Amino acid sequence: MFLVKTIIFSGSLFIAMLASTAWGDLTGRWSGNDGGSYYLRQTGNRVHWYGEAADAKPAWSNVFSGRIDGTRIKGNWADVPKGRTTGAGELELMFEKDGNELRVVSKTGGFAGSRWTRMAANASAARPLKPRKPSGNEDCVRFDPAVIALRQVKGRWKIVDGDHWLFDFGFNQAAAQQSLKVIGRYHMNRACFIGRPDPLFAYMLAIGGSPSGAMAGEDCVALDPKTVTVGRVQGSWKIVSGRQWLFDFGQHQSEARQALAVIQRYGFNQSCFVGRPDAGFTYLRR
Repeated sequence: MFLVKTIIFSGSLFIAMLASTAWGDLTGRWSGNDGGSYYLRQTGNRVHWYGEAADAKPAWSNVFSGRIDGTRIKGNWADVPKGRTTGAGELELMFEKDGNELRVVSKTGGFAGSRWTRMAANASAARPLKPRKPSGNEDCVRFDPAVIALRQVKGRWKIVDGDHWLFDFGFNQAAAQQSLKVIGRYHMNRACFIGRPDPLFAYMLAIGGSPSGAMAGEDCVALDPKTVTVGRVQGSWKIVSGRQWLFDFGQHQSEARQALAVIQRYGFNQSCFVGRPDAGFTYLRR
């Protein structure tokens, strides 16, 4: 049975209509138009790199640390002593071509490069997302994954967005911490529902639409969005895959069919849990 009991939001509702470029994990080797090689590492919404000129004794070498904000990365760079230059400043970059290219929007401190291309060996592993916009009738609550935090409120661990709490994990701090990591890993920014005020089905959407890829240590059950169907099993409407039922909607046939349409629309093929058997956080991905 799909668990949705932990998701409550006390702020305004937003029907999210996304029109941004989507990407997978930016980690890997990149080539700059300044003749340098850049080694990127993405952790959640943070991006770090080490870059150097392609020489045995590089004329320059630098480091960068920035934060993903929508389709851009904003941060600071500085030369390091392996090279012979001593510059420093700010950089703002923009994603292009499904996250396989980056270009400069603004820069200070005399930074030379202006465009980076993901090396082919890494591009195939990035699993870039295809932009998939929520339809206008989806019931979604939008939040900023860059500012949400974990907070203990009257002894209960909650993921909060400013003055509002989004997810309540009770006394399970470990599940709360893991769920926060999941949200950051997939750049989730919307919690969506079918059948409120007592949701029968909930799913998360990401900055790129469908959460995509894999995360170490996940607890997921595979499903095939092309073959799952809605059926009546022992008096209840369920989403089923062969002889296995996945989600139970009781007497609510219409909501079951809406949920099936969501699974097929976003191509979800994994149903994932944090903290089973009594999962405090659930999500679908592909």
